[in-house]
Amino acid sequence: MANINESSQVRASFEGLVSPKSVAIIGASKDEKKLGFQILKNIQTGGYKGKIYPINLKEKEIAGLKAFAAIDEIGTPVDLAIIVIPAGLVTPEVKKCASVGTKNIIIISAGFNESGVAGKAREEELKKLGDEFGINILGPNCLGEINTAVSLNATFARSKGRSGEVAFISQSGAICSAVLDWAEKREVGFSKFISLGNKAVLDENDFFEYLAADKSTKLVIAYLEDIKSGRKFMAAASRLCKIKPVAILKAGQSKAGAAAAMSHTGSLAGSQEAVLAAMRRSGVIILESLEEMFNLIAFSQRQTELGSKELFVVSNAGGPLVLVADQLSSQGIDLGELSAKTIDKLKKKLPPIINVKNPLDIIGDADAKRFKLALETVLDDDKVQNLLVLLTPQTATEVEKTAEVIGQLGNKHKDKMICTSFIGEGSVEKAKEMLAKENIVNFSFPDAAIKILAKLIKYQAGREFLEPYNYQKTDDLPASDYDEQLDFFEAQALLKSYEIDVVPTRKVENEEALVELEYPAVLKVVGKKLIHKTERRAIALNLRSEKEAALFYAGFLPMLREEGNSCITQPMIEEGIEIIVGFKRDKSFGPLIMVGLGGIYAEIFKDVAIEVDDLDRRRALEMLKGLNAYKILNGARGRTYDVESLVTLLLNLAKLARERKEIKELDLNPLFVKQKGAVAVDFRIIV
Repeated sequence: MANINESSQVRASFEGLVSPKSVAIIGASKDEKKLGFQILKNIQTGGYKGKIYPINLKEKEIAGLKAFAAIDEIGTPVDLAIIVIPAGLVTPEVKKCASVGTKNIIIISAGFNESGVAGKAREEELKKLGDEFGINILGPNCLGEINTAVSLNATFARSKGRSGEVAFISQSGAICSAVLDWAEKREVGFSKFISLGNKAVLDENDFFEYLAADKSTKLVIAYLEDIKSGRKFMAAASRLCKIKPVAILKAGQSKAGAAAAMSHTGSLAGSQEAVLAAMRRSGVIILESLEEMFNLIAFSQRQTELGSKELFVVSNAGGPLVLVADQLSSQGIDLGELSAKTIDKLKKKLPPIINVKNPLDIIGDADAKRFKLALETVLDDDKVQNLLVLLTPQTATEVEKTAEVIGQLGNKHKDKMICTSFIGEGSVEKAKEMLAKENIVNFSFPDAAIKILAKLIKYQAGREFLEPYNYQKTDDLPASDYDEQLDFFEAQALLKSYEIDVVPTRKVENEEALVELEYPAVLKVVGKKLIHKTERRAIALNLRSEKEAALFYAGFLPMLREEGNSCITQPMIEEGIEIIVGFKRDKSFGPLIMVGLGGIYAEIFKDVAIEVDDLDRRRALEMLKGLNAYKILNGARGRTYDVESLVTLLLNLAKLARERKEIKELDLNPLFVKQKGAVAVDFRIIV
């Protein structure tokens, strides 16, 4: 398998890492308290059929297996080496593995990038060895891996992991342990379970590429604290998302979270805006909490593909139904309409007091028999693909019998998405366990179910339009500490060369030149070190006469004496809505294109949308639709603005960002979008 990471050698096939035929545990131990014992025991008791070689300097036999002093004494090639020894001893063992042709290594040991200067140096050495010998190195500072397809549990977790169709990837070993513990009680299974650790060599991108071709995986879920190679991430994630859903919980998005991630794994978290834009571009399902992550894992045990965008709801509780209707509207999910045949059947079977429609309220005195009649009839309707059952424990409610009914119907209709929300605690606890055994996921509250459904529906709708992100190594440029603002007229010429319309501008050399101005006019001072003109009082708007212009020009004179500053004049734009457009070159993700409400309050209201540089017309329009200001752009009080012109400008700007790699930042603020056309009146370009 070709690997997306660049190295001096092509990396070894992932098969030897994920599905090895032989495993050596360097640091295997007889001491039950040590990780070397726990990992060896997990591999043995998990049902792994391959060869197992304990490596220990002193022992001759461990756990009934012949032990070796070093990997080079085994005398036969080993697919995978698991290293669990003190950090200072790891590098020599990696070199030994390379010398005998072992191309796949998992480093459990901590004490690397997360632990200070010495640890950082050790991790850098691991990176060099990985590149030099083309070795797949997972970790260091990780929990290990599980591949249920070959019964390999190469971790020190207590749970061995059940077989399933979800691949779980995590940068945190603690999150891995928590997910495995949670999954064991709920009988939730996984295809692959990968702890990334510090990502010295292998990262999420490598596993995304591998999992795209893994037939046993139907859904990929990842917990990440940093995304170091942003463009590689978009390339790998977008290709994977085109084939199967990928959901990511990204931590470290706030300043406090980023600081915690730094202390945890030595990661530098990217800006929240960049990460979110990259995930949206890649087609990723963006998770917002651990609860959502757990809910999706549970949900996926029954369904990863939804047969419809519509939801049907059956409940014995009117109040929660009203809340559900509100939530559905806010999440953009449609309530489907029952067929006339189904409505007729329900009217014959249910009490006449019940208003037969979707959502269906079978009222508070519903027992298990009524639930069964309603649910059987609704599920027999071909239009019904997604069903949510709400239940609150009331006097007549037969909670456990109803759970049994739902479980039976779930087995009968395995092609349909059925989930529940049994709202309550003690009286619904056993029913929840019954539902879990039948692969019916229960949500503590209905809004959690609706959020997951909305995310899956949005993913499926977007997959049709998703194109892989095209990453080229030449896109990466070394960072520079030297920043300079481009001269105003140079910037103007550059914008025009990319068909970005700029308001006519000319220099004002002296006060006498004010006679020649056409009023109303604008005077402003421009210069390489002058950024915020309003704060410096370096701009005068709507000047109506030469006398008024002369007054402001006199006030500008102290600024005009500063090196590099000059005075310019422009006609006053009196039509249009002020928009800010620009881009900033992120070190990891490349140019981020931004559009939002402009003018002097742009940084206060922050009504902005952000996208990555390979913008197309559809995504540019989606950016605009995501703004509050779009309601004005698209027509307010009988006036509409040239949205298509703004879309074209965004595409031209994205082209400029891709081609002019020396530009680190560019702002058009304000850009006036008029009833016909869009014109930039002020701009700043940092090179």
